[in-house]
Order: sequence, then C-alpha cells, then structure tokens
Amino acid sequence: MRGLFLHCFILFPIWIFCQTFSVSGRIADDKNSALPFSSVIVKGTTQGSNANADGYYFLKLQPGTYELIFQYVGYRKKVETIVVTGNLVRDITLIPESYELKEVVIKDGEDPAYAVIRQAIKKRKYYLNEVDAFTCKAYIKGLQRLKDFPKKMVKLINAMNTSGEKIDSTLLGVVYLSESETKYHFRKPNDEKEIMYSSRVSGDNKAFSFNQVSDMKFSIYENLISLDGLSDRPFISPINENALLSYRYKLLGTTFEDGKMINKIEVYPKRKTDPCFRGIIYIQENTWRVHSVDVYLTKEAKIDFVDTLHFKQINAPVNDSIWMPMSLNMTFNFKVFGFVGDGYFNAIFSDYNMQPVFTKNFFKNEVLKVDNGANKKDSSYWESSRPVPLTAEEQADYRKKDSIGFIKNSDRYKDSVDRIGNRLTLSDIIMGYNFNKSAKKFSLTTSGILTSGVQYNTVEGINASIKVDMKKRYENNRYHDINAATRYGFSNYLWGGILTWKYMHRPEKFESYSLKLGTSAVQFNGNDPINPTMNTSYTLFNNENFMKLYKKTYAAFNIRRELVNGLIASINSEYAERSALRNSANDLWIDHINKRFTSNDPLHPFSDDSTFKVHNAFVIDMGLSIRFKQKYYSRPFEKIIVGSKFPIINLTYSKAIPGLNTLTDYDLTKISIDDNVKLGLVGTFAYRLKGGYFLSARYLEFMDFKHFDGNQTLLANNNYLNSFKLLPYYTYSTKHWYAEGHAEHHFNGFIFNKIPFLKKSRIQEVVGGHILFNDKIDHYYEINFGIEHILQIIRLDYVLGYGPGNQFNQGFLIGLGLDF
Repeated sequence: MRGLFLHCFILFPIWIFCQTFSVSGRIADDKNSALPFSSVIVKGTTQGSNANADGYYFLKLQPGTYELIFQYVGYRKKVETIVVTGNLVRDITLIPESYELKEVVIKDGEDPAYAVIRQAIKKRKYYLNEVDAFTCKAYIKGLQRLKDFPKKMVKLINAMNTSGEKIDSTLLGVVYLSESETKYHFRKPNDEKEIMYSSRVSGDNKAFSFNQVSDMKFSIYENLISLDGLSDRPFISPINENALLSYRYKLLGTTFEDGKMINKIEVYPKRKTDPCFRGIIYIQENTWRVHSVDVYLTKEAKIDFVDTLHFKQINAPVNDSIWMPMSLNMTFNFKVFGFVGDGYFNAIFSDYNMQPVFTKNFFKNEVLKVDNGANKKDSSYWESSRPVPLTAEEQADYRKKDSIGFIKNSDRYKDSVDRIGNRLTLSDIIMGYNFNKSAKKFSLTTSGILTSGVQYNTVEGINASIKVDMKKRYENNRYHDINAATRYGFSNYLWGGILTWKYMHRPEKFESYSLKLGTSAVQFNGNDPINPTMNTSYTLFNNENFMKLYKKTYAAFNIRRELVNGLIASINSEYAERSALRNSANDLWIDHINKRFTSNDPLHPFSDDSTFKVHNAFVIDMGLSIRFKQKYYSRPFEKIIVGSKFPIINLTYSKAIPGLNTLTDYDLTKISIDDNVKLGLVGTFAYRLKGGYFLSARYLEFMDFKHFDGNQTLLANNNYLNSFKLLPYYTYSTKHWYAEGHAEHHFNGFIFNKIPFLKKSRIQEVVGGHILFNDKIDHYYEINFGIEHILQIIRLDYVLGYGPGNQFNQGFLIGLGLDF
C-alpha cells in the first residue's frame, strides 16, 4: 500500500503538467459587437488560434503563466496575462485603434502615404525572399451558405427532376462546411509540399476537404497576386514595384504598437476596372514591413462567380527578425442567376519551424498528399483538435447533415429514392431515362427522343441513334463502363452499332483497359472535325454536304497507364473492314441553283465512282505522353495532375501490319508539343506544335492519310489549338509528311480594360495564328482576331487565311470559349 501511494505521489505532478486545460471566451468591441476571426497568439510562441464568426475563441494550454495577444485588424492589440491551473473563461474587449494624423509637410500636393509606400516597395523583394525554408501547421475551415434562390427556376428544375428528391426551402442555409488540418513545407525557390492529415466534410464522411494552404497563400509582397479560378488575370499588389502607376494612397493616421509606429494607409485603384485591391494596409515605420492587411475586390475588378472578395491577414514575429502570417480570412458574397449567398475560408497558421531539415527526395513533384485516414477522424477528435470553436450554425449543420448523411448512406434509403426516381415518365421518354441502383453503385442511362441524335446527311439521309450507358462503380474509384449505341440510316437502310467496355483498374496510375466493337458510318478524319448538326444545317439549307463517310466494321482494344510520374504510355490496336459508301439522299429545304452536292469521295468530289475498294486493316498505335517535373495531388486511390513549368510532349508510332488478310501497310511517326505560358498582366500564351512523317507508305487508303482539322462553316471547332478556321477539310491531306503550328494569346482584358466604352464589360480579347506545311502545300497560314467571354461562354472570331498562289480567304466564326 505504501508503495502504491508513493507511486501516485511521484506521478501526480507529472500528470498535472501533462494535462491541458481550455482557455476560452468571446472577443468583442467596446459596443459588445463580436469581432469575427480575431486572432489569439501565445506570446513568445507560434501557437495561436482565431475566433469564430461569432467572436468566440478557444485554446488548449498546459498549466502555467502565459501572455495572450488578442488582435483584430484596425483595433488596438491587447495583451492579457493568465495563470492556467484549470479551465478558464476570459472575455476580451478590443477598442478601435486611435490613429493620429499629425500635421505633415505635403510636398507638391502629395499625400505622406506615398513616402511610406515607396519605402515598402524598396523592401518588398527583401521580405519576399527573406525565408529560405519553413514548415508550419495549418487549420482551414470553409463555409458557404445560400440565402435565396430563384423560385421560378427551381420550380422548373423540380418539374424536370424525376428523382425522389426535390429542391425546396431546406436548401437555404449552409450548403458546404469543411475543416482540414495540414502540415505545410516550403523551400526556396518554389518547392512546396502539403500533407493533409485530417479532413471533415459536413454530411459526407467519405469525402475529402478541398481546403488547401496553397489556395490560401496570399502575400502582399508578391508583385502579382493570382486568384486561380476567380480571375483569368492576376491582381497588382499595393506594393508592386510599379504600383504607383495603378494605385492611389492616403495616410489615415499612425499609432504605436510595442513601441513601433504603424502607418494606416488606404489604397484604391486609379481606374476602377484595373486589377487592383481596395482597402487598408498597415506598414511598420522604419522596417517598412507589412503588419496587416484588410483589402477587398469587387466586380469592377473583373472577378468571376463572386461579387465581393475580402481578405484580412495578420502577420506576427516568429523569431527576433522574421514575421509570418498567423491568420488569413477570406469572405465573399455572390449573386448569380438569382442565387444569393455568402461564405468564408478561415486559415490559422501555427508551429512555425524556420530551420527545417528535409530529406533528399522529400519534395519531388507531389505537392499535396491526403493521408489515407484523413477522413476517418471522428467528432471527438475534432472537438479536441480544432483551434476555432464552431458557431451555433456550424454545430447545427454538422448534427443535421451527419444524421441525414447516415440515413442517406443506408441501403434502405437509397432503394426508396431509387424506386421513385426509376419510374418512367413522359420527360424520360423525351429527354432520356436514368435507372439507378445506388446501393449497388449501378446506373443505367438511355437517350430520349430529343437527345437521340437525329441528323441528316447525303449518305444516310435522316439518321437516328439511340444510346445506352451502364456503369458499375467499386471502392477505390474503380469502375466498369459499358456503352452501347445503335444507328440507322433511313435512306441507305444501313444499320450500325457500337459496343464499348472500359475498366478503370487503378485510378491513381490512370490505368484503364477498353474494348470496342462496332459497325458504323464514320468520317474519313477520325477526329470528326465536321459537327453533325452543323452539317445537317448546311446540307438542307445551303446545298453543302461537307461530311464524308465510309463504313467501318471493327474491333479495337486499348490499354493506358502511367509508368512513372509524368510518363503515360498507351497502346491501341484495331482490326477493321472498311468499305465505301455513296450518296443516297438529295433532299433540300432551300435549293441554291448554283450549287450541287459533291460525291461522298473526298478525292473525287464530282464523281460517284469511288476508287476505294473493300479491304481490311490491322493498325497498332503506341503513344507516350511526357511531362517533365509534373506536379500532382495524391488522394487515396486518386491522382490529380496540376501542371508543370515544362510543355507536354506526345510521341506516337503507328504501324499498319499486312498479312492477316490485310493489305494496309505503313509506318507513321508523330510528335506534338504544347504548353500554356502565363505572362502576368499581359495575359496567357498557349501553343501547340505538331509534326509527322510516314516512314513507309506501301499501301494505305484515304482514311489512313494524315488529315487536318479544318472548317468550312460558321461554327468554330472548340479545340482552338488543334484546328484551322478556314482550311478545307480534305484538300491538303497527306501520306508523306506534315508540320503544323497553332498559337493563341489571351489578353484577359489587358487592352479592353483601357478602352472607355469596353472596360466595364467582361469581354476579353484574343489573337491567334495557325500555319501548315506538307508535301502538298508550301505554306498555309491563318490569323484570327477574337472576342471571348461574350455572355460568359461565347466567342466570336474574324479570321484571315492565306494559301499558295496568294489565295486569300476571310470569315467570321462563332464558338464556345471553353477550350482554354
């Protein structure tokens, strides 16, 4: 017994000091209004937290005496000494900072803020490159809520929705809530790696949060600040090396903090539509470092999806000389097509290590890794781990959606919803039918009357197709996908059908297998450059039957896999019988007496006697896609490629093998190089260079030639970097060699932003060039001038084409600006 008491006596102080206690409370102003996302830092450490949206904070500390620093942008910092011996509640009141604007000498009418800004600009690069390497922990919480929605649109959606779930007023409120914890690693110049070890998404315990430190990197020291996904163009920092050309500044006053003077400076753009911030930046006198930031962007700055985007960042010292971000809060609101809402992302950075040691191959190319068990943490873990307490709204959302999610994930609930959704309705017949067995992860989709693809061409006349798609999903993102389609030509009585099976075996390696069996009328150019709907219009209304078809009965097998990061290999083999088709229909809705249909033989457009005979071909294509130092995210059983500073190189070797009841015999090598290059405020330059050479061409038919994606209609091919705008479809097809190049520069509003009657619009300018050489043509080139983002998605181009013999062509094209 004595030994037991002695043992407890020895362990008791150890147990006490290993205990942690909570320090919590509410941070408000002198009028008792909450100060949302205020920061709390333990003095002398990099440990800290933020208040939540209602002003409540929470810390876990071991027993001892601490000094807590409470901060909010624009308010006087407060230091509280506390003694922790148990759980402690301490409410805090911060008062607005009193900024004095003393009498200053204004030289040549210039506000004194300009002198401070010039000093900050001089020190910008120093502070940007001050840190060689560091690691830190980050907690990020994201929330979006819907406040209103268009009642008429929702009513229409519900009328068309055949599933058991309808949209109603319960949609209002929080629509997305997630939390994540990560360890972030950085090394100059640009090495970074983020490891997400905890993730929670409200209502979906299998999902992973999309909250990332890389998306929350907001540094005023960068010349240009990119907001990918919200704007095509970057934004100019208020202390950009040329910021004085774009910003105006006003000194609102000065104050003292820890014996150092802080300048409060208002910043706003000289021109409303310039890519500039508005708001306040706080700069420390003499050191000229940025103390904190409170800036925002509006629609005038050309941001997408949101109306206002607000940034609040507090920097603090992590050692005697270096300051780092302690917190960043991004809030936003939006109003799109009648949907009204708002939200925020709040990040807390802590546990900075400014002298980390990394293993030799630590960084490599994986920039984000999500641990396998990141989404397996339960609510008790989050209760003890999250540094920011949940608001009442967030607690209610977790309770509600986690409960609903538990029910919705049950087989019984899924079956009940499927029973309602699987009922056949009139809209299913018209638009297409969906059948689901959600519990078994099985779905079946069929086309409807309006989606069955009724078209017209001079070979088949009216033709219609019906499609059926079946998909079976498994754990680990694997799936089987079977697609069946049948097609019938009412003029030539030709039935066709295609059956495709695809198995995604290892998604994290992009490893898939597919088998395709079919007999159908197909275009001579396998890229299908001629849109069937546009061909229907031109045939019926303009006497121009551009689409040329032949019959192919075939079996094909494909395998694709990433061998190592950035190197993807693929092999495709196809055995096919190919036979000629002739025109069988000449119907017109508008007859142009000066035009007549051409034959279905691209080589002999005015003769119906095709020189192409029935034959078999066995072709194997082997491809390699190469991208050096490819960056990627890795999630459990998933890999997401995020790019590289190097271009993509594609190599292909095609071999037609004779002897298996086949005559076709050729060898073709191809290469393509393409990339997108961001050029800051000037825009983005994109290019694609392609070339090929037939090593041998002992026997091949016209469909084996190298064809180019041309265009002879008003509708642009939306793959702008892979097509010509005015080139005839088959005039310059070759069986020898070719070289082509495509380039476009998207100015992202750089020019239009300076034109008075255009700068308030959201349209943007684009120019491009396209060139072709081969054994048939010594040169062909095009230049296009375009306007994109018309009504967000429409693009209009004026194109000039120049061919051999000083041939000149021009025209307007309309398309969708979605290719970039």
